[in-house]
Amino acid sequence: MFENYNTEENSFEAFTTPDPVMRSSRISYLGQMAILIGFAGVGIVISSMLAVVIWMLMTHQSLDTMTTNILLPAYANTAKVIQLVMSFCMFFLPAFFLALLISKKPLYYMHYNRSINLKQVYLVIAMVFVGLFLSGALTELNQIIPIPKKWEVSFKAMEKAYTDGVKGMAVMKNFGDYLSTLLVIAIAPAIFEETFFRGGMQNILVQWTKSAAAGIIITSIIFSAAHTSYYGFLPRFGLGIILGYIYYYGKNIWLNILLHFLNNGFAVTMLYFATKNGALKDDAMDDTTFPWYIGIVAIIALVILFKYFKKATPIQTS
Repeated sequence: MFENYNTEENSFEAFTTPDPVMRSSRISYLGQMAILIGFAGVGIVISSMLAVVIWMLMTHQSLDTMTTNILLPAYANTAKVIQLVMSFCMFFLPAFFLALLISKKPLYYMHYNRSINLKQVYLVIAMVFVGLFLSGALTELNQIIPIPKKWEVSFKAMEKAYTDGVKGMAVMKNFGDYLSTLLVIAIAPAIFEETFFRGGMQNILVQWTKSAAAGIIITSIIFSAAHTSYYGFLPRFGLGIILGYIYYYGKNIWLNILLHFLNNGFAVTMLYFATKNGALKDDAMDDTTFPWYIGIVAIIALVILFKYFKKATPIQTS
């Protein structure tokens, strides 16, 4: 989508410069990926058990009622707490513990930098705006791709399950509900998912494949697939590409978190204003679409923005 990594000032070698606080015992890239996936699996198991405990403590109901009642507006707060805990266990902790095995300073290894460049912040905000048009064009493309009827039925069922889950948490009767929904759907995923996919997975794949493009594309595919939404696959893949190059060129995960938060936060805010008396309108969660040529214009705009973004990245030395 953007220029090849080996022609840029921020070279592959600069991105993969050995961490000065790396542990002496090195783990192969295959081993790192296996550990990350293994930790994620453990996180799923632990978070699922915690979800049951949280449900029973907060609702005073049995496990049997959880699968059906958790989607009801009356249990929105419980669903938010469960989602927060599960996201933390499934995404943040696996990447953090892997980084802890690799580096004595895991947050430093994942590029949790203490300083941030304001020029890059402004450019990231511009990318959010342009990304909305690219997402709309990719949504349109995703919807017109022909698929077998059986697949369509299955994918629509998955989409409904995902939408019902979001609706269950997105009950916003007042500003306090809006803030709590913003925390669960925008802030937490921005931090936890970026830590896992960019700070963890992309870090491994870029070094393993010795190709920024390959590492970013593979990570973006997995990132999009993890959301289990066929009709949102291409838009999330496009978002993953943008996030991947921001992380690669910017070397500061806070910039990724900012874009991810603004992207999700915009959707939550639109839902908030679309909410009336605590109930979402039927079309409130419909994705906005744009013609394909709008997507081409958006890609050109993103390439230009990334040129300025790379120039604004401070030179880092080991």
